[in-house]
Amino acid sequence: MSEPWEFTATEGLKAISGGTLSCEGWVASCFERIELRDDTVLAWKYLDRKGALAAARNIDKAGSGGLAGGLPFGVKDIIDTADMPTAYGSSIHHGHLPGRDAGCVAITRAAGGVLLGKTVSTEFGHRFPGETRNPNNPDHTPGGSSSGSAAAVGDFMVPCSYGTQTTGSVIRPAAYCGAIGYKPTYGDINTNGVMPNTPSIDTIGAITRSVEDLALVRSILLEEAIQELKPPPLSDLNIGFYRSPFWNDADKKMQELITNCVECFASAGATVTDVELPNVSRNFEELHATVSGYEFSRTLSWERFNCSDKLSAPLRDGRMREGLETSYERYRECWRRLERQRIETDEFFEGLDVLVTPSATGEAPKGLMTTGNAIFNSTWTALGTPAITLPLFVGPLGLPMGLQLVAGRFKDRKLFDIAQAVMLAHDKGKLLC
Repeated sequence: MSEPWEFTATEGLKAISGGTLSCEGWVASCFERIELRDDTVLAWKYLDRKGALAAARNIDKAGSGGLAGGLPFGVKDIIDTADMPTAYGSSIHHGHLPGRDAGCVAITRAAGGVLLGKTVSTEFGHRFPGETRNPNNPDHTPGGSSSGSAAAVGDFMVPCSYGTQTTGSVIRPAAYCGAIGYKPTYGDINTNGVMPNTPSIDTIGAITRSVEDLALVRSILLEEAIQELKPPPLSDLNIGFYRSPFWNDADKKMQELITNCVECFASAGATVTDVELPNVSRNFEELHATVSGYEFSRTLSWERFNCSDKLSAPLRDGRMREGLETSYERYRECWRRLERQRIETDEFFEGLDVLVTPSATGEAPKGLMTTGNAIFNSTWTALGTPAITLPLFVGPLGLPMGLQLVAGRFKDRKLFDIAQAVMLAHDKGKLLC
């Protein structure tokens, strides 16, 4: 018999609805798992056991809730919470109480979600690591910047947690930690109350352990009725195999696994075509970095002018300095190029259902001073397309590796349906990856 902490979000909510689980019991079980594991994983920056259990008891007494009625969840420490500190991954803001919930937190709580606490973020959602370790091997990075959210879900401490992505901060850590990660179409999920990094690119994302849970979370955050998944037959799909200009950055095992998986899709009857995105070359990373650096250095203006000595050297002397050295004219030129490429990408996707590509260059790197390479993520963040990573593979070190699925903008629900079809085929042994 499963322990409640093992439930996915959808499974737990069904158990509550069926009367075999209480909200308080689910929340208490998650805290038991946290107490057992977090001394090793260090996924949480702040926990509110007393407040969460009280909220769970109130939901049980009320006897009904919204779409998230009884769901335990976590949020990244750059997302504001009215009753818990939000330090934005920096000692500069230690103990800071925002006084109001971010939109995504307020909506989820209003729908019956129970916030357990704040998960570790890298410094201001950038690259300087926090203390979190990979739950599969604590000597390896969990990725970033949504490191705590990915590790907490991947280690079964909580069924769902929110993160953010400006480069690869949801997809990559989810892949490293063996979870399912989702970056929505840019602008679909309101970012009010989230510490900005690059406002023209920043996207709230979700990390879960099932595709069903992604569909649930999207409905919660859009405040709409739940929309059921409709996975298509793989034989109906038109799939683009996108090696990308960065293919040689992936290690040999990742290349082998992705290629084998694509062959499995073709064997299942899918139409598979090697594709290249229009006007995306190796210098695309520079385009993303220029826009991000310019905006990021202005976002942190107060910290830059008042607390520069408390900023990490990689942040202060890296992306921030590069942004300050970028002229407004250069920034606007790059921003306009991105706008054109987004339209071109919309047109490109008209002939495809989904792209497949690596979620990361390989397994989570050993060591805790890097969060890994985001080269396979930044393209989709900059172009605003939805992306999902699925934990289909295991690498040579026994660590998880992910397959990334990408769809055209505003095709998030279609992407869920395809991701569910892939997971079902994988679980039935039809994708011998």
